[in-house]
Amino acid sequence: MHGFSLSAACAVAVGTLVASVAVAGPVGDQYRGGAFGLGWNSSKAAIQAKYPGGTWGEDAQGRAQYCVASRQTLLKLPAQHQTKQLCFLLGSDGTLGSVTAHMDASLPALLAVVNRSRTTFGDFDSVRRDDSSIQARSTAMLWTRDAPYVVQVASSNDSSGKPLEVTFTVADEAAIHTDGAERVSHKPPGM
Repeated sequence: MHGFSLSAACAVAVGTLVASVAVAGPVGDQYRGGAFGLGWNSSKAAIQAKYPGGTWGEDAQGRAQYCVASRQTLLKLPAQHQTKQLCFLLGSDGTLGSVTAHMDASLPALLAVVNRSRTTFGDFDSVRRDDSSIQARSTAMLWTRDAPYVVQVASSNDSSGKPLEVTFTVADEAAIHTDGAERVSHKPPGM
């Protein structure tokens, strides 16, 4: 058998199964190959070729970011909840690390994307809030169980609570979005 034993074949099969289970889950299953028609190994040129007409800039942390107007369906939501802009962020390896879909800034859009995300990925498992004001001005719900694949639904609101921004983000580099997120706890305070 050319020096390959049955026990070695079983070890390879078990190793492959364990590796696939490590990223098995709804987020990993849906986004392992990439997002919005691009693979996670996409370069600047590939991103721009797929979505021409956008502009390159930097995000708040100085990472290269390409934003382009794009109306497309997200999570099989009805047409009134299509994306209006996509922003592609390059990760630490210089390839696609994250994609953020900007939605209409409305409470119906936020509720639609949150509810569909919970139905698709389960309940979120971490959250990041702006706690510097009496009423939080921004909130991000994150699904991190399938790291390095991460989904985030975020909103920022004005002082009356009206959404100023609603976004849906998917990443294959968890550290881009998980900084500052705390684990959600369903225990009463003080327990």
